[in-house]
Amino acid sequence: MQSTVACGLLMFCLIMILTAGGASPLATQHAKIGPYQLLLSYYSLPRAGQALSMTIESSTPGVTVQFAQAALNPAPGTDAKTVNVTLTPNSDAEGVYDVNVTPSIRGKWLLHLQVTGVSGSVVGDIPINVEGPPEIPTWLGWLIGLTPLPLLLGFIWLQVRWRKTQRERLSHYTSTEEKAHQHP
Repeated sequence: MQSTVACGLLMFCLIMILTAGGASPLATQHAKIGPYQLLLSYYSLPRAGQALSMTIESSTPGVTVQFAQAALNPAPGTDAKTVNVTLTPNSDAEGVYDVNVTPSIRGKWLLHLQVTGVSGSVVGDIPINVEGPPEIPTWLGWLIGLTPLPLLLGFIWLQVRWRKTQRERLSHYTSTEEKAHQHP
């Protein structure tokens, strides 16, 4: 018992140590607003109707910038309304801001924000391409579609059994009644 608990505790500690490094971004994008070179790190891919989690920071070493007045505006050709963006300073790294937003539809969007740094304050847009929601795998579609089939077959089987039992009872009742009329 003690060795099982010790083994479980050791496995838990090993998992915690190996995963403590943090998550790496799924994709990155370099952008420029005014004189500022920026790096966007996507921790979730931009998909319609799903929360987009990313960070934004200066990609120039030694240059710290601040971000404000962020909004996600639809680009020309994208029929949508402006979406509010939440910008919060990252607690783990200085000069890094967490960006949280949920684009409403797929298409081209513009991340509009104000960047303030040593060269002053500049307003600009960063293009973001939002994809549609991911497709479900073919096997999962078939599984979902065929799930009612066993229930339907079971229902039909029960109905056939019930009907057969009713016919047997009726024929037994009819034959018993005929015998009763023949022997008064």
